[in-house]
Amino acid sequence: MTAPVFDIKDAISEAVASAIPAPVADTPVAPQTEDVEADEAPEADAPEAADEDAEAEAEQPAVELPEGYVAVPSVTEGLATEFALFDDDGEVEVPALMVEYKANGKIRKDRLDQVVKLAQWGVYNEERDRKATAIEQEYQNTLAAVQEMEEAVAEREAQMERLLNDEEFLEAVREAYYAENSPEKRAERAERETNNLRVSYQMQQIQSAGEQFYSGEVLPAVQMITDALPNVTPQELESRLHMVMQAHAETAPNGQPYVPPSRYDAIRQYIVDDLALWAQMVNAKRSQPVDAEKASVKAELDRARVEAQKAKNLVGKAMKPAGQAGKATDAPKRSAKPATVDDAISSALSSVLSSISS
Repeated sequence: MTAPVFDIKDAISEAVASAIPAPVADTPVAPQTEDVEADEAPEADAPEAADEDAEAEAEQPAVELPEGYVAVPSVTEGLATEFALFDDDGEVEVPALMVEYKANGKIRKDRLDQVVKLAQWGVYNEERDRKATAIEQEYQNTLAAVQEMEEAVAEREAQMERLLNDEEFLEAVREAYYAENSPEKRAERAERETNNLRVSYQMQQIQSAGEQFYSGEVLPAVQMITDALPNVTPQELESRLHMVMQAHAETAPNGQPYVPPSRYDAIRQYIVDDLALWAQMVNAKRSQPVDAEKASVKAELDRARVEAQKAKNLVGKAMKPAGQAGKATDAPKRSAKPATVDDAISSALSSVLSSISS
């Protein structure tokens, strides 16, 4: 077995380490004066921070208001009522503005929040007055109905009292009652009600047939005539139709005039044979001035062409060589002799046009 190797360097190091005591770590203790200075340091720095804030505020540029605008302080507390103000960007603070206005004949001056409160009172009073007016109207209607009922009851009581106290009146009422409720009277009332129902049914049938005939045949016929003859108005056609319908009218069961379906064919025949012919004559008569004017212009143009042709022939004859000089005729002298054929035509047209314009 091999013994371990002894190292002299390790032995010396161990011996030295065991001989030297372990060093104690020095913990520095701050003196009392330093603690006091440390506690007082923030207080000493406060004025410096305030000075820095003041300098920062001084460096910020001042807000310049446009001409005519003033800076209005805001009201943060003590409002007369709760409300909010808004602009395009949202809610804004309530400005301390005074409003001067006239109310009840006097000039008032209140802050903006007080004016809002007065407006709230006005809305409340208006709604209260409206409700009070409605309640008052309902009360008056109810009171009138009650008074009417009281009058009816009083009248019935007076009648009952008279029936009990007046034998002759009682007998007269009894006879009238028996007469009104006799079988004959009941049959008469039943027959009258039946006749009313029958008349009502007949009138419904008559009105339905008349409306169908008028809207389905008469009005379309009138529209066709006015479309074909624009110089005739629908009012004129309807006026003539109304007169014809009155001539064909009969008395309805309710006493009113009406055109029975048996006369519809006669009205149809009138529209085709008489009304349309009358409308054609009126339309032609009203169109005649325009046609006559066109014919007159055409006649003047034809005359102008004839005159121009005559002038052209005369000029042509004048320009032919003459065999023998003749004597002057007694024809009237012209103001200026045309030199060419075009001049002669222009002269003739000018005279014709001047006569037309005159």
